[in-house]
Amino acid sequence: MFGQRLYNLMEIHIDAVNNQRLQEEKRQTHVHIVFSLSEAGSLKVALSKVGKREESRVVAFNDWFSVGPITELNTKEGQLRRRMWLMEHDRDSYYLDSINQEHQIERMIDTLKNIPENKTVVIWCGDNAHDQTGLRFAMHLLRERKSPVHVVNVTEILTETGQGNAPIAQALVERDNYIDIVRNYSEGIPLNSDLRKRYESEWMELAGQEDLLRLWEEGKVMGCQEDKLDGVIVKSVMELLDKHHPDDLVNVGEVVTKLLEISQQRISYSFIMYRIWCLVSDGVLTFKGQPGFPYQFLLGLSHV
Repeated sequence: MFGQRLYNLMEIHIDAVNNQRLQEEKRQTHVHIVFSLSEAGSLKVALSKVGKREESRVVAFNDWFSVGPITELNTKEGQLRRRMWLMEHDRDSYYLDSINQEHQIERMIDTLKNIPENKTVVIWCGDNAHDQTGLRFAMHLLRERKSPVHVVNVTEILTETGQGNAPIAQALVERDNYIDIVRNYSEGIPLNSDLRKRYESEWMELAGQEDLLRLWEEGKVMGCQEDKLDGVIVKSVMELLDKHHPDDLVNVGEVVTKLLEISQQRISYSFIMYRIWCLVSDGVLTFKGQPGFPYQFLLGLSHV
């Protein structure tokens, strides 16, 4: 008797949740697509600030499109290949991907393909290889969509409105400026058919390459070898060591921050850590202390 009553209560709760979700979906006229969970959170807050949260659904990829294999990414084989590579080379990204299943590539593929035609699709991005590769992948997934697809490029908007050196990513935009962008551009800018086809074609080109690192250079996503930024890592260590005493080492967290500052690229911290360890293994860099989050060990140039 008690078991049946508990079962009935669970069914009532499930029905209530499903009904609430259906009602929310009916009120939602816009689907906003972003390429990180942190940016999804920021966008939700900004949409609330400008009074547009109720009408908006925000969906997010939880991945780093600037690193790792992307060949056949819309197939189970390609997704498994990428997951195995991340497990070895970018463990933080692999871990986050594993615990946030709703935002995994496989789930997001289904989410994007099943967006109703009567919803307005808005893709948010900046001028960096992660966002721009993600944008092209999203356009590939939406290639059968008949309704327009809209884009908000925060870097372009800030540049065009005279903001000077505009940040390469949404996360770097000052809070008030970001809210203004959401207020003024939440509808996005519709892509014409030629640009849509170009993005779709560029995705196929990128996905056909075996590159494991992608950088944003001269307004394009450029595929390259995974050691492309090793020289910048060494340069970052050298510049930081110049500010210390001759026998000092530098905190590896400072090196990661310096690398991102010099390169102006958007790459995962754990991939940079992987490359640092490759340089340590090759004898280019030396380290002292125990590795581990939040990277509390010290790093210096090798004297060999």
